[in-house]
Amino acid sequence: MSIDTTTTSPGPAGTGGGAHALDRLLNPRTVAVVGISETSKFGSGIRRSLPSDTEFCFVHPKAKEVFGHRVFPDLRAIGRPVDAVFSAVGAERTVDVVEQAAEIGAGGVITIAGGFAETGRHGAELQQRMVEAARAVGMPVVGPNGVGVINVARRLDLTMLAPFERRAGGLSAVTHSGAMIEAMASAAWRAGGVGLNLLVSAGNEAVTDLADYLDHFAADPATRVVALALEKIRRPDAFFAAAHRCLAAGKPIVALKLGRSERAQRMAASHTGTLTGDTWVYDVAFAQAGIQTATDIDDLVDRVQFLEQLPRERWSPVRGLAVLTVTGGFAQLASDLAEVEKVDVPEVTRLRPFIEENVPGGTVPNPLDATTFVGGVDGLWEKIVREYADAPEFDALLFASQHADWDRGRSDLADRFADVAEGAAAKPFVVAPLAGVGGGWLDDYRARGVAVGNGLRGCLRGLHTMAAVVRTRPDARVRSASDVPALPRPRAATIEVPEGRMLPFDATMTLLEDAGIPVAPWHLVEADGLVAPPFDGPYVVKLADVAHRTELGAVRVGVAAEDLPEAVRELRALAAACGVPHRIAVQPLLAGHGEAFVGINGSGELGPVVAFGLGGVFVEVMRRVAGRMAPMSEADATELVAEFDDIGVIDGFRGAPAWDRRALNATLVAASRLAAGGRDWIESIDINPLIVGPAGVTAVDGLCLVRDCGD
Repeated sequence: MSIDTTTTSPGPAGTGGGAHALDRLLNPRTVAVVGISETSKFGSGIRRSLPSDTEFCFVHPKAKEVFGHRVFPDLRAIGRPVDAVFSAVGAERTVDVVEQAAEIGAGGVITIAGGFAETGRHGAELQQRMVEAARAVGMPVVGPNGVGVINVARRLDLTMLAPFERRAGGLSAVTHSGAMIEAMASAAWRAGGVGLNLLVSAGNEAVTDLADYLDHFAADPATRVVALALEKIRRPDAFFAAAHRCLAAGKPIVALKLGRSERAQRMAASHTGTLTGDTWVYDVAFAQAGIQTATDIDDLVDRVQFLEQLPRERWSPVRGLAVLTVTGGFAQLASDLAEVEKVDVPEVTRLRPFIEENVPGGTVPNPLDATTFVGGVDGLWEKIVREYADAPEFDALLFASQHADWDRGRSDLADRFADVAEGAAAKPFVVAPLAGVGGGWLDDYRARGVAVGNGLRGCLRGLHTMAAVVRTRPDARVRSASDVPALPRPRAATIEVPEGRMLPFDATMTLLEDAGIPVAPWHLVEADGLVAPPFDGPYVVKLADVAHRTELGAVRVGVAAEDLPEAVRELRALAAACGVPHRIAVQPLLAGHGEAFVGINGSGELGPVVAFGLGGVFVEVMRRVAGRMAPMSEADATELVAEFDDIGVIDGFRGAPAWDRRALNATLVAASRLAAGGRDWIESIDINPLIVGPAGVTAVDGLCLVRDCGD
């Protein structure tokens, strides 16, 4: 087939191919295939793509004809731009292909070759040549070191993968590890399952990265849900801005973070040329951005299944799930698993008289063991389903039975469940196998607006994620730290400590105070004598400029005014013996009914992050911390503090007063603005303890480590 020379001209330049440029590449009308012959091991996907409505031409140095198509010696010989170039040649020749594609105005290049930055210096040099050629004209490049792109709706397999089964639908996915594409499709190819739209293997992301793909998905009308299997976010600000655009467009994102263990991080570095970061920070950032998370491929597909299958008007916050079964054991199992997966299955005791009247022996309304009795009474099953569908306590219904292929002759209960669903309010109705593989006939229910789940646990995971998506604040996002004006580093000379370079005590406390964080009064005692502090005792007396005073025994608590000189002498002697700075800080002993700590990590992979936890014995025993990226909003701070509600401390513990949440939120927001403003020089800050008392919250100590200091 000849190539139409009237196809569109190249798209505008961007940082790595923006959403507009990517539309040409990922949804092409013309494709040039480089390096594929009829005997090529990578030719099966191209052969499968030929019946599509896309025009193909082939570039090969030896073949005269490929799959009945004319062959050109190189891209220049085609004589016109093409939308996409699929390159199946080695690394050196791939760079030549990208340079020629840029020269002829191609919409972009899909590369599958390895041998680039992941292999060392020479590979990195090749990759840099590729980057320079593509970015000079704003041309996107998928890969290298990936497996390609599949456009399911267009039936285009521009990939090195062997053909596999898939159904067209609304899920678009990007992975760093190419094999994850095949794994997702395998998990999605079951009864009900998940329909696929675009599958992209990002590889090394030499030119085009996750942020660019998310930008495209946000504008792509065929994308309804997004899945990511990622190792590293290279441009955090751009990524989270694009993620916010997806969510604002009503397109949820579910992400699987790879490289969670130290060993996996080393493997990731060798596999794709990326280096992973602190997994905890990724979890924090995803939660703040409204991105849902998964733990493996099957889990990811379970979590997106109902978001893809059901129209948005049937999405539910799942504040009450009704579980209907015809077997007692699985009714009990559903109750157990719902608790594990954090899905609310309320008993709704007001339905007990209805159940006792209609289901002999039935006592627990939810999960309901309807027993096979319902099959022997005309209209009883529909009556039960309608009663539960109309109950305001339930905003989702699940019918679990085996639903296997051998059940096709006994599926009337599922059919009648679907009948009720078609006339019910906009609530999700779900049918699911109790375990194992569901019958192929279940696919029919998707067309009737009934979701088909993957076993009890898979269903509950899907419902939990749907609920999380619906409950997510519309304004949820990770803002760029650069949204906050940069703060100058304090001019005080730093102190060398084992952890790095530390600001002096007074500079740190002033920094916190200037940021809007309430701090306790302090008084410094220099070497030339003791000056009475301008506040009453009892006092806390400590070596001021020491990173870890407790380990040195450098803190005296509850010191009376008359004992202050002796405490100062003891600490000076200790400083001399240990070779540490001798300045002494005196503060009033503050009474409170709780302690918290606030920490700042200013050098994280995704940007500055603020950590929060309970202080005192709770942090020692529970070892629990939560966080948000900086800067955070008031709503972010409220949600952060609420993560500790289950402990009961913040609302008062054993008769203690409740904490002042408003003051705590204000301190967290102030700390986050400090973290963002000091992004260029703050390494870390510990505010510990943060005393919670009648007057709100007060920081009594702080440790600030800085980087890139020019004293």
